[in-house]
Amino acid sequence: MRRKTTFWEFWGSKKEQQELVRRASHLKPLTSELTKLLDNSALRAQLQNTKMVTLLPPVGTEVFRKFTAVSLEEIQRCRQVKENEPQRKEDKNIQVTEEQKIPTCDLERGKPLPFIFGDPPHEFVSTPLQELDPFYQTQKTFIVLDGKKIIHRFNSDPACFLLTPFNLMRTTAIKILLHSFFQAFILLTVLTNCVFMTIANPPEWSGVLKSTFIAIYTFEVLVKVLARGFCVGQFTFLRDPWNWLDLMVISTAYLTNMVHSRTVSAFQVLPALKAITAIPGLKTTLSVLMQTVKKMAHVTALSLICLSVLAVLSLHNFMGVLRQKCVLMPPSNHSLEYFDFQEYINNPVNYYYPPGSIDALLCGNSSEAGICPEGYKCLRAGPNPNYGYTNYDSFGWAFLALFRVMTQDFWENLFQLTLRSAGKTYTIFFVVDIVVGSFSLLSLIVAVFAMASVEQKQAEMAVAKQKDKEYAHILETLKKNLQEVPGNACLTEKQHPSADTEECENEQRPRLPCCSSFANMFLRWTCCSCCWAQQRLLHFVTDPFFDLAIVMCLVLNTIFMAIEHYPLTEEFDVLLTIAEQVFTGIFTAEVALKLLAMGPYFYFQVGWNIFDSIIVFFSVLQLGLADNYGLRLLRVFRLAKWWSTFSALLKLIGKSLGILRRFTLLLAIISFTFAVVGMQLFTKNYKENVCRISKDCKLPRWHMIDYFHSFLIVFRVLCGEWIETMWDCMEVAGQPACLIFFTMMVVVGKLVVWNLFLALLINSSNGDLWADSEGEGQKNLLIALNRIGGAVSGIKSWVLEQMGKKTGWKTQFRIDLNPPGLKSEEVSQKEFLALTFVSSEEAESEVRALVYNKPYERASQMSGNEAADEKKALQHGESAVCMHKRDEGNTPAKCFSDQCYQSCPVLNMDSCQDGRRIWLNLRQSCVSVVEHKSFEAFITFMILLSSGALAIEDIHLEKRLLIRTILEYADQVFTCVFVLEMLLRWFAGGFKKYFTNAWCCIDFLIVLIYMLSTTANILVISQLQAINSLRTLRPLRVLSRFEGMKVVASTLFGAIPSILDVLLVCSTYWLIFSIMGVDLFAGRFSHCINDTSEELFHTQAVNNKTECLMLMEQNFSEVRWRNPEINFDNVGIGFLSLLQVATFKGWMDLMYATMDSRQIELQPEYEANVYMSLYIVLFIIFGSFFTFNFLVGAIIEYLKHQKAKLGGTGLFMTKEQMKCYNSRKTLDLKKAWKPIPRPQNKIQALLFDIVTKASFDIFFTVLACLQVVVMMTETLEQSFEKEIILHWIYFAIIVIFTVECVVKIIALRQNYFSFGWNIFDFVLVILSILGLFLADLIEKYFVHGSQLFILIRLTRVIRILHLFRVAKGVRRLLYALMRSLPALFNIGLFLSLIMFIFSIFGMKNFAYVKKGAMLDDMFNFETFGNSMICLLTITTSAGWDSLLFPIMSTPPDCDPHMENPGTSVVGDCGSPAVGVIFVTSYIILSFLIVVNMYLVVILENFNMATEESADELCESDFEMFYETWERFDPHVSHFIHYSQLSDFCDNLKDPLRIAKPNSIKVISMDLPLAFGDKIHCLDLVVALTAQVRGISGEIDHLKATMEERFMARSPSKVMGSYQPISSTLKRKREDVAATVIQRAYRKHAVQSTPKMGEANQIIQQDGDEEELVQVHLAGVL
Repeated sequence: MRRKTTFWEFWGSKKEQQELVRRASHLKPLTSELTKLLDNSALRAQLQNTKMVTLLPPVGTEVFRKFTAVSLEEIQRCRQVKENEPQRKEDKNIQVTEEQKIPTCDLERGKPLPFIFGDPPHEFVSTPLQELDPFYQTQKTFIVLDGKKIIHRFNSDPACFLLTPFNLMRTTAIKILLHSFFQAFILLTVLTNCVFMTIANPPEWSGVLKSTFIAIYTFEVLVKVLARGFCVGQFTFLRDPWNWLDLMVISTAYLTNMVHSRTVSAFQVLPALKAITAIPGLKTTLSVLMQTVKKMAHVTALSLICLSVLAVLSLHNFMGVLRQKCVLMPPSNHSLEYFDFQEYINNPVNYYYPPGSIDALLCGNSSEAGICPEGYKCLRAGPNPNYGYTNYDSFGWAFLALFRVMTQDFWENLFQLTLRSAGKTYTIFFVVDIVVGSFSLLSLIVAVFAMASVEQKQAEMAVAKQKDKEYAHILETLKKNLQEVPGNACLTEKQHPSADTEECENEQRPRLPCCSSFANMFLRWTCCSCCWAQQRLLHFVTDPFFDLAIVMCLVLNTIFMAIEHYPLTEEFDVLLTIAEQVFTGIFTAEVALKLLAMGPYFYFQVGWNIFDSIIVFFSVLQLGLADNYGLRLLRVFRLAKWWSTFSALLKLIGKSLGILRRFTLLLAIISFTFAVVGMQLFTKNYKENVCRISKDCKLPRWHMIDYFHSFLIVFRVLCGEWIETMWDCMEVAGQPACLIFFTMMVVVGKLVVWNLFLALLINSSNGDLWADSEGEGQKNLLIALNRIGGAVSGIKSWVLEQMGKKTGWKTQFRIDLNPPGLKSEEVSQKEFLALTFVSSEEAESEVRALVYNKPYERASQMSGNEAADEKKALQHGESAVCMHKRDEGNTPAKCFSDQCYQSCPVLNMDSCQDGRRIWLNLRQSCVSVVEHKSFEAFITFMILLSSGALAIEDIHLEKRLLIRTILEYADQVFTCVFVLEMLLRWFAGGFKKYFTNAWCCIDFLIVLIYMLSTTANILVISQLQAINSLRTLRPLRVLSRFEGMKVVASTLFGAIPSILDVLLVCSTYWLIFSIMGVDLFAGRFSHCINDTSEELFHTQAVNNKTECLMLMEQNFSEVRWRNPEINFDNVGIGFLSLLQVATFKGWMDLMYATMDSRQIELQPEYEANVYMSLYIVLFIIFGSFFTFNFLVGAIIEYLKHQKAKLGGTGLFMTKEQMKCYNSRKTLDLKKAWKPIPRPQNKIQALLFDIVTKASFDIFFTVLACLQVVVMMTETLEQSFEKEIILHWIYFAIIVIFTVECVVKIIALRQNYFSFGWNIFDFVLVILSILGLFLADLIEKYFVHGSQLFILIRLTRVIRILHLFRVAKGVRRLLYALMRSLPALFNIGLFLSLIMFIFSIFGMKNFAYVKKGAMLDDMFNFETFGNSMICLLTITTSAGWDSLLFPIMSTPPDCDPHMENPGTSVVGDCGSPAVGVIFVTSYIILSFLIVVNMYLVVILENFNMATEESADELCESDFEMFYETWERFDPHVSHFIHYSQLSDFCDNLKDPLRIAKPNSIKVISMDLPLAFGDKIHCLDLVVALTAQVRGISGEIDHLKATMEERFMARSPSKVMGSYQPISSTLKRKREDVAATVIQRAYRKHAVQSTPKMGEANQIIQQDGDEEELVQVHLAGVL
């Protein structure tokens, strides 16, 4: 079996593969070559094994022949001969097996004509032609080629039983159908129809237009039916599934005219789907997408199983908890006679509502749940939150909640509601949901998508490789043939001019543009070619320093654009205006100088020059326009000319727009379809039921009244947010329709978006783009910088020489004034480097020794032994903490470097012989202490203890004086211990080794922080109190002690220098959008608001800032002019806003602000500028999607190099983990299942036969699934009768599983506990029995006993794991996850450490901030547990904007002088700068870890895991073998005949199956043959097992194991009772030898006998046998 290409292997060879596919698509023989192939029979004989040449017609026959009546008669004659051929052979008693023909894949309909046929003449286009495919030459078909050489196949039978292929009406219909104008007309009609679909209220004349569309579609169908026929025939109208769409379009169009219904009107969107057939290539793209969907069957099944199990657990754990609310306690003086308690608690008026919330405050009765305010009591009453759609009251709603967690859409709200009502203990449940249900399953889905894309690209490459190989073979054969024949040309070397040569030149010569004469006359300045001024000017503009000056101007211009802000002072505004004019003048002068120096002809041949000219032209034009600087942002793109990584990003965007246009168009069609369908279905519902979702009965932001808002909803769903809009839809339009609509939109949208992302990632390699982007501009810039460096070095050398002359010092080094890579004579010869006309030879010599251009190579090519040692220690973890190995023998390493000893000889202790011995003994003692395991264990324990002490320092520490005192003394002890440790390491390893190791440097910094913090606390130094915040870095020392975290940290931090250039490019790209945002929205988001009601004033009441300030001056204290925290008032806050949009958190508020914005300092108005939201849409597409793809590609590129350094395996895994994995893998391959002997007792033997049947396990697996299904039926407030029925069902299931356990124990005896699955079942049975009898006791004497109930319910659900024993495909996916567990565990540990550090930092800085948004009484930074919960929430970037706003609070939103009781901290304000850095750094760091690393690990292991698991053999495979054997050996002789071997191997199932034709494979197994040409069962199963497992050696051990199993199955069979007399390989050799002898004898008989006819008949009868023998002999040899 051919090994599949892994994702990493494909990634490393993408450029070669893409080049191969591109080259194969442009292959085309010349006319002369095609003529020789058609006319030369000898040449055709040499190329008879070439697939493409075999498609050509016989020699002397035209390639393209018109289909005529004679052709039809010839087809009928051939068909008649073919039908009579079996009867003729039967009459002559000839038995020849006919080879079954199949259609040629290259000549299928819809595919382009193969290159071997060349270009068809014009008269053969859109004309019926005879078949080119030999398969169809005997069938009643013909082909037609359109203008693009696409093959279209038609039936030659009369269309609709009336129109023959030669009928004028049919031929005209064919020409119309295939004409490009007709296809363009249909496409234009479809697009026009789509435009009118978007009109919510169509005009009166739209009915006429609709009838016109229907008429055009009807005409199209009639043309297709007339051209192809209707239904009779293989290539008729109805045989094409896409034509069914045309029928549906017409049918629904006529139906909507007769029936007016919203459901029927929704089908009016079907014409939009016709764009898939009208746009070339979209059908192929859709078919590729469907093939990818087919490969998702197993991962979809696994996802459904996992979600169902988690949903059942959440159903039984959280049923009804989300209905627990804070209810106002009824007054004590009410009358009990007329008081209805249920009515009171179900009245929403009596609930407590948090400020700004439409749902009541949830609560719980456990100690860790949310509490109610004073005067309120926690009761279960009223509906569930979010219109009642967020709950766990039934399996359907629980499954929807878990699916919401899987897609990570607003899951933080579900998390907070559940924890508030059930308790913080259930955080672990959501951790499992996120890790298993979201990260793992989504990573597996993406891995399946990626591997499907890789397989598709691999198939394309195989076809392209075959074409390229065949074409090269054809050319080589033609060249050899032409060299033998004199006078030929075009392929021979150094030939005389001939007609063929002229033809070749004419075909391969590029065509000049039509305006070349105009360009030569007016644009080529030849009159001044000898002017010395122009030459000097050309020398000036092509000098590297000119490029450097332009780059500096571009950078300064970008800085000036970035420093714009709101509000601007008048002086600053004037400064920016002058700067803009100056830069415009500079760039205008640059264009003018280049134009004069190079001339227009050469100037405009460079793309960058054209781009510069356009920008300068519009910049000069805009100088007279006020406040219009839009095109000036395009100047930033000019940096790509000198910045290779920036150029690579732009090339990625440009390349993707060309390569992925089909995927993009498909996504656009799907988005348009869903938007129109939503508008057609739900417009009326939103209008009529708007009061259900809006208090003031006004339409909300997200609705489907018109197309634009409907499209925004679809776009929001594609961005991953669907649950909130679905709630609104279900509230106004009902649950079934909205659930189906939004589910389809989420699934289909995610499917296309993921395919688009992976296709972009796979079709573009960052390394290749960087390599292609290394242009002349960058080389010129590097040379200029290098010259400056050389000049600085020369000045430095001269200064040192002058100082040496005055002081008498001798300089020990000499600095070369020449730039690196250049010799002195080269510098004099090359003073300047041309910008446009530079040659590669000139540039290479000057740039070779400069900095690296590829970012991912910078970290991998460090020079120097110390850097190499440091990197080796960081990557491989050779030293646990620091490198303290002794240099030679028992001598410790030197303390200082050689330069220190030379500068200060006193440091060298060797100069003092008396003290040297004491010094060495002291250092050796220190080395012994440091290298001792107990010392490392003690230090690790102290690090963990000191880190744990930080977690205790919460807001309650001030009230716990004893704990506070203990922590103060403990902190001093920790400081002393770590300082002593540092001193010991200094003495042991020396300063050189200590400070050249990265981990030791981290330890030193942390110890220094310890010392400063302790000193500040003891001496009460207020200036050093701020250092206490850095104490949170203590846990970083854990990294060097745990190898798993160390490997992850080394890889992560090693990737940062490599992708630093990429991050800088992405930041520059975002800077463009941020500057654009400042130009568009600076000062436009501020609004006048009523601080009490949080409502904006209408523009009729307050129109601008001045009017708002006037109200404030009139003592309206509740009025305030507020600027939102997220805006575009400056570039810095603009970056934060764009980060929110890129992570899809808080981006909707930003979109609302853009839609409502008017002018600077004007009050926003509801959707006054609705189309400004396109700014957000464009940034998501170009600023988020592409940059994220670019960043992921850079990370994968780095990890590919990292993986290659580690030997191809073990990414994010330690050496010990790799050894453990490899050992386990080897044991799994070698281990064999030990059979259990059949009992002698008849009853036990009967039970043994029952429990060892495969059907027995299948039955109980189905029963386990049935148990889970029964658990799904439970609901809240179910009837008492239902509870009784479910109770007895559970009781019956427990009894059945108990009986199964007892029966297995009786049948298998002590062997029952030798299997892990049996132990698993035994434990579950015991727990189920205990839960059955202790349920009432737990409920009576324990408060809910929730934890014990969870364990009982878990035992019911977990039985479904038996399903994975049966489902092999799902088991392979689980094996991929299991293979990834070590690396994922290391990543999880590192992430936990990051969360720990940030939690401590949050407690130190944000414990007292004012509550708001996400921060409340449960989710805050007051304690360590609450901090971890907050960070867990934003680990997936969920709700980080709501966490950021409170910690950014400043007056007047907070009180900086408020006293916090029990502490000396004053105020409840946050710190904007610290808060932004804190949250954004955590988001970026956790995103890189969780998303990229998690996905990369799954991608790395998925392919290898599936291949390894595919070779795995389980007991069911052997059972299948024995069941198949029983059919071939009904007498249980344990032998089958040799002739049955091929059929037996073909009847087996995978992985043991060897499909036919399998003769050579079966013979190559060399099976022993017994007397009578029989094969024993044991020999065959051993050979098949060895073949599947790939075991070449250790056959004896495998045979002994299999023999033991065979004896256990058939103890009556005595092994060794037969002796092999031959083998299959030996027998085949004998047959071949006998055949050779027979053939020689027959040849001799033919030559000696006069009956030649009879001999010829003998030879003819044996021809097939001779060919078969040759094939077998070739295989055997």
